[in-house]
Amino acid sequence: MLKRVTFVICLMLIFAFTSAYSQVSMHGGKGLYRVLSAEPVNPTDIFVSGTFSSYFIKTGPQTMAKYYSAHLNSTVGLAKYLEVFVDIVPYQDDQYHLLGRFGDTHLALKYLTPLATDAFKIGIMGFYKFPTAVSANVRYEVFSTDKPGWGAKGLVTFDLINVMPSFPTKLDLNLGYIDHNIYDQYFNSKIDQLFFGAGVKTSIRSVQAYVEYSGEIFINNPSQVDFKQNSIRITPGFRFMGPWRNTIDFAFDIALTSYDSLKNTTPFHKEYSKWRATIGITHHFSVFKYFDKTARLERQKQLEEMRKLEEIRKKRERANQDLDKMKDILEKKKAEKK
Repeated sequence: MLKRVTFVICLMLIFAFTSAYSQVSMHGGKGLYRVLSAEPVNPTDIFVSGTFSSYFIKTGPQTMAKYYSAHLNSTVGLAKYLEVFVDIVPYQDDQYHLLGRFGDTHLALKYLTPLATDAFKIGIMGFYKFPTAVSANVRYEVFSTDKPGWGAKGLVTFDLINVMPSFPTKLDLNLGYIDHNIYDQYFNSKIDQLFFGAGVKTSIRSVQAYVEYSGEIFINNPSQVDFKQNSIRITPGFRFMGPWRNTIDFAFDIALTSYDSLKNTTPFHKEYSKWRATIGITHHFSVFKYFDKTARLERQKQLEEMRKLEEIRKKRERANQDLDKMKDILEKKKAEKK
């Protein structure tokens, strides 16, 4: 009976360990919070996620501004090298109405290039923005317009598991371009932005902790907008497995932006949130059993790899424990001789 219970627990840990590696970002797509991984989610996997963010700031002796927003997104693995995801904003405060309004909608596609090894992967991501927001460029939020937009990002992921097998760690790097208006001049508009991001994550059992540095920079008007006045932040966060195949996410933005109200005469000089707390929940399910045998074999192979990694980690732990015991025995013998 004890062996059966131990076996079941091991299977649960392996599943949790695997799921921690396959979670999506707060806005869709496999990744951290804003920084994306070059890797797509597994083929035929579907992730449905909802997040809620909040921010408060004192605006007077007895007044306070509040900002709330919510995101709903879905990520689908189309192949081992391709995923698609959509993100909508059903609620977003605009600081003018009592209740929030609908925000923008983004549709994105991520492709993992053949330039990939076990330790190094390169991907690209493209997205299109549908201007569904009732109010564009709201206060405390990143810059946006009421026009359709598009963007593209280069994605690089380094897998450091061979360096630190006991603490699986990955480094994600993103660099991209955001065109906020498809009708203006490409790559030369003053509202064009450069997106950059770098994040590192590590997993221990069913818990994944990460920290990332990201921002959106106005690249065509540096004389009007200093670098420090762009939207830049550091975001630590963590996620863990919950019941019923759900993952719980927590993240906290710490802004590095210096807001200068005296220069707030253009849409480029806006007040971003100084901090932001976010909580999210993601549900994962797979439809691979309804597809061909290739998808099933791919999933079985990944589960087997995760099981082997878990066995290696346990062996290392036992070896370390044996070494500690041997050290204690040697120290006792030395003490007895004295």
